[in-house]
Amino acid sequence: MVAGAKLIFGYATGAVSIISDGFHSLTDSASNVMGLIGLRIASKPPDAQHPYGHRKFETLAAAGIFVFLLLVVVEVGQNAIARFNSGEAPRVTAASFAVMLATLAINLLVVRYEAGRGRALKSELLIADAAHTQSDVWTSCTVLVSLIAVKVGYPVLDSVGALVIAVFIARTGFHIGMETSGILADKVVLDRETIHQVVMSVPDVLGCHQIRTRGTYDHTFLDLHVWFAADTTLYEAHRLSHVVKDRLMETFPQIADAIIHIEPPPVDHSAAKSQIPNPNSQ
Repeated sequence: MVAGAKLIFGYATGAVSIISDGFHSLTDSASNVMGLIGLRIASKPPDAQHPYGHRKFETLAAAGIFVFLLLVVVEVGQNAIARFNSGEAPRVTAASFAVMLATLAINLLVVRYEAGRGRALKSELLIADAAHTQSDVWTSCTVLVSLIAVKVGYPVLDSVGALVIAVFIARTGFHIGMETSGILADKVVLDRETIHQVVMSVPDVLGCHQIRTRGTYDHTFLDLHVWFAADTTLYEAHRLSHVVKDRLMETFPQIADAIIHIEPPPVDHSAAKSQIPNPNSQ
C-alpha cells in the first residue's frame, strides 16, 4: 500500500523524488516476500543432505535484500539524472504532503515493531529488513524537504532529493552486504579469548587452541582442540570434554553444536595454562 501510493502519486504529479521513494518501498515489499520464503526454508530441521540445518537460507534471503537495494539505486539514479537534464518541474499540492506524511507514519510503526522483534528473536533477517525500512523513513523525510523546496521555487531540488535517496539506499545496502557476506564466508562469530577463558575454567584442562566459530549470531557452530595430560584415560578425557562443552553452551546459548578434539599438550607446554589464542590465527 505504501509503495503503491507513492508510485501512483509520483507518476501523477511528475515528482521524481516521490517516484524514487516509491521504488524504494516496492523493493522493501519484495524483500519481505523473499524473507518469508527464506524463513520458511530456514525453519526446516537438519536432514541427511543438510546435516547443519537450513539456517543459511535466511542469510541468503538477507543477501537478496541487498540485491534488491542495488537494483533500486540504479533505477533511482537514472530517474534523477533524466529529470535533472529535462528541467521539468513537478506539481506539488497539499495532497503530495498528505501522502508522504501518511506513509512516513506507517513506516515508523513498522520499523519500531520489526526492529524490536528482530532483537528479541535474534533474527538477522528481521534486523536487516528493519534497517531497510528505516532507510525508507529517511528517504521519505528527504522527499518532504524536496517538495517544500519545489513549492517555494526550486524545482531542481526534486532531482537532488532523488539522488540523496540513492545515497541512503546504497549505504543501507552496503551494511547489509557486509553482514551477510561475513556469514556466508564463515567469519568468526564468537570471541576466541572468552572461549579460551571458559575452557580453562574446567579442572584438568591444560590448554586449548584451534578455536573456530562460524554461522550466525543466533545459531553458531564451534570446534576446538582441548589439551589434557597425556596419561589421562580416554573415559576421563571424554567426560571432561563434555564438562567443557556444557560450560561453553551455558556461556554462549547461541551455540548449536560444539565439536571438541581431545589431544595431549605439545612437548613444551609449560605455558599452556596461560596461553591465549591469537585473534588473527586459526
